[in-house]
Amino acid sequence: MFHNKRKTIGLFNCNSDGEYQREISVGAAEQAAELGYNLAIFTCYGNYEQNLLYTQGERDIYDLPDYSEFTGIIVATDTFENKDGLEKVLNNIQASAHCPVVSLRQKREGMSNILVDNISSMGGMIRHVIECHKAKDIAFMTGRRENADAIARLESFYQVMEEYGLPVSEHRVYWGDFWRNEGKNACDWFLEEGKCPDAIICANDDMAMAVIDELYKRNLRVPQDVIVTGYDGSVSGMIYSPSVTTVSVNFEDMAKKAVNLIDKHQNDEETEDVYVTVELKPRESCGCQEENYTSIVYYRCLNHVQIVEQDNLQKQFCFMNIQFGGVEKFENMHPIIQQYIYNIEGLKNYTICLREDILMDEKEMHGYTDTMEARVVFHNRENQGNVRYEFDRHELIPKELASDEPQCYLFSPLHFQDECYGYEAYAYENPKDAGKLFIRWSMAIEDVIMNILVKSKMKRAIDELEVMYIQDVMTGLFNRRGFEKYARVQFMNARARDNMVCVIGIDMDGLKPINDIYGHHEGDSALRAVGYAIQEAAVSGQIGARIGGDEFEVLFPCLDEEDVKNWIRVFERSLDNYNKKSRKPYDVYASLGYKMGIPGAGDTLESFMRESDDIMYQNKVTNKMKRNQTLR
Repeated sequence: MFHNKRKTIGLFNCNSDGEYQREISVGAAEQAAELGYNLAIFTCYGNYEQNLLYTQGERDIYDLPDYSEFTGIIVATDTFENKDGLEKVLNNIQASAHCPVVSLRQKREGMSNILVDNISSMGGMIRHVIECHKAKDIAFMTGRRENADAIARLESFYQVMEEYGLPVSEHRVYWGDFWRNEGKNACDWFLEEGKCPDAIICANDDMAMAVIDELYKRNLRVPQDVIVTGYDGSVSGMIYSPSVTTVSVNFEDMAKKAVNLIDKHQNDEETEDVYVTVELKPRESCGCQEENYTSIVYYRCLNHVQIVEQDNLQKQFCFMNIQFGGVEKFENMHPIIQQYIYNIEGLKNYTICLREDILMDEKEMHGYTDTMEARVVFHNRENQGNVRYEFDRHELIPKELASDEPQCYLFSPLHFQDECYGYEAYAYENPKDAGKLFIRWSMAIEDVIMNILVKSKMKRAIDELEVMYIQDVMTGLFNRRGFEKYARVQFMNARARDNMVCVIGIDMDGLKPINDIYGHHEGDSALRAVGYAIQEAAVSGQIGARIGGDEFEVLFPCLDEEDVKNWIRVFERSLDNYNKKSRKPYDVYASLGYKMGIPGAGDTLESFMRESDDIMYQNKVTNKMKRNQTLR
């Protein structure tokens, strides 16, 4: 992978914009670089509003690499909202991987595991609320029912409440979602008995913030009226007001330990479980305040700056999307990206890798092709221009981006619904930026690719309609409309430049008897023979057409009459050869006449056609008489 000789660790997660996902990416990137490994991070934005087609397009990214080439794999199993994505990763590992595999935060058999002792860590939080804040009526909001962490943290709650002899009624436990969607429902449940609990302990910070938001809507103050606590130690929980009392887990250190386990077990098949240390962080939401309160103020100020920057970033990417509106080809993307890519701070390399068959209408675009094409490339922040680097998809990036130093790339999918376009590849100067993705940016890239494909299909459809409009389907020549459209331009150019031009009128002889005696299908065959003869005699600049029934017209540039006579010889020889080889019960003949010369001011295409047709009809009569005499 990466066209260098270093071993590569794969990191797989989902919902890439989460704090946890970014922190484990940073930790893994730092430790992998320290030990000399490449790191390939495969991620996506997750399950958007339960859109199954979108979810299928997202999870294609997990089929991109060759799992047999990894020297180690880290899976953030609990980040996968859609279990099909996790199953895809686990199935690929089982089928192809021959390396140490580490699961983060969720215990998996057959893997090493980096775990948090949910029982003791959550127990410490509950004891703090009971002992330091004298809470007795305590409610607990846990996560999804199928989640192991949610179950373990709830078990800890029951154990500690029993230890202190505190009752737990039905309306003191609520199953949440580990996100911010259930705050209202949880508060409805906890308050249904008509009494507000002393404390609401939540199994993570996001649910805690959702509960606090809802309590304030109900004119209940935190912590004065009710204590609320969280878990995980997220930055968003620290800068929230009130800052959320939590259990802090060092996720960067967790990822570093995972890399160390991979390095430790390179030459054996042993697995082991490692537990990370946690720290209780009493803050404002329980009535406590950290000794170093200034750190919270600092992060709140920093967050305000980041919000302003993010707002500007989103505007910039919207403007980029507006400019993309006029793009019709892939090679027109990179100049616009160049104007805006500076907004992605710390970015070193950026590549848009597309399926090699992306412009082929007949292909179903699911998954990745074995050969990918890098169509937009920024290397060391420099635009590489209009490029088309082909590479084996299992190398992940084109060799033009190769480097002997340890590489760290983040890969995210590009798709519309379940149609796979390709993927983006990001590399940053500093491992601290390793997990950064920007959904508005990615959406703009996906939109412009979709627009290019739509416009390409529309152009092909218009071209096909144009061909149908100007082409004679039977012979493949132009029809009357096509001849008048293109021959007129060529004729006017010849007149403007004093160039010689020849117009030939051709009429097939004896079409009616062939139709009457042998059928119209044989008449059509005879007409195609004439059309083929016109094409076989073709010279540069020729425009040939069947303008109706058995009538044909040809226009081409010439230097002298010998050019015209040579054209006629080739045309007549083609018909003779057809008659000798066709084994038809009839012969195909055609009569022709021509007008050649340099068009004068009073000449038109129609006047040349009339003169050539007059001569053709004279020859037609003569040819008929000759054939009748031959038959006698």
